[in-house]
Amino acid sequence: MSKPNNYCFLWHLGHFTLFLLISKLNAQQKQQLRSVPIPLHMDEMLSAGRQVYDRQSTPTQNIGLPTNVKLAIYIEGIGSFRTHTMDFQLDVYLQQFWKDPRLAHNEKSRILIRDRAILNRIWHPDVYFANARIAQFHEVTQPNFLLWIDPDGSILYDTRVSMVVICAMNLKNFPLDSQWCHLRILSYAYDIHHLKIEWVDQEPITKNVNITMSDMDIVKLVPGTCDGNYSTGVWSCVTAEFFVSRELTHHILQTYVPTTLIVVISWFSFWLDVENSLPEVSYMKSLDLFLAVSVLFVFGVLIEFTIVNYTQRNGDFF
Repeated sequence: MSKPNNYCFLWHLGHFTLFLLISKLNAQQKQQLRSVPIPLHMDEMLSAGRQVYDRQSTPTQNIGLPTNVKLAIYIEGIGSFRTHTMDFQLDVYLQQFWKDPRLAHNEKSRILIRDRAILNRIWHPDVYFANARIAQFHEVTQPNFLLWIDPDGSILYDTRVSMVVICAMNLKNFPLDSQWCHLRILSYAYDIHHLKIEWVDQEPITKNVNITMSDMDIVKLVPGTCDGNYSTGVWSCVTAEFFVSRELTHHILQTYVPTTLIVVISWFSFWLDVENSLPEVSYMKSLDLFLAVSVLFVFGVLIEFTIVNYTQRNGDFF
């Protein structure tokens, strides 16, 4: 009777050990799933190819309607408006909102995606800045972007971009001028029949309240539209208008005050009697020496400025 009891005990012990092992494996699997940036079923859907998810197609292409993409911009910084190159520097957070029903999920909260490889497998708008000379994404210390997917498929894509924007300034009233500069944003590949770009309804353009510039003051920011008809079709477009006025303190201190003082000093000659003068002598007087040195310094400054200006434009010639 002892052997059957031993076999029964070992049989129950084996089942209990197997149960503990399976429970531990399930717990580890759940823990791993929590660290996955997107649910496993969504990852499988993105990996299944065009039969399930086609990242080349807009979310509403199958129903023949354009996909609505709403934009918002937060201006983190803005650089000097350079008159010699007719441009200015801009650092912004660009937020894009759209809805992709194909990415709807059954999670209770939105999904955060921080992996650019996963982002590249999801359709997202190909907006660009039409009048930017150069533009670049920020990669330090990690790529500066995030993508949120709500359970109903609503998506927020936020990224940081720095750029140099062209601005054709009218300098007729310089330095008492004000300028209108704009940033044009539109899709590169999708016309208005496939993608429509709009500003968000509430505060589409906001800025850092601590922004200061040495040469310009931001008067107001105005959102606008710029839908255009091109040879390839009609393209949806929005604009961010910057109305700036030039800061006068620098020009008052460096230009207006010195020239005004020179003019005022020249008026002192009106109180001098034209017949009052020193007698003409054959030797040099101390006043003549003082005037000669003063004129020499004036011409020396002009020559020095000419040489420095030339070397800066053409390189050192020594």
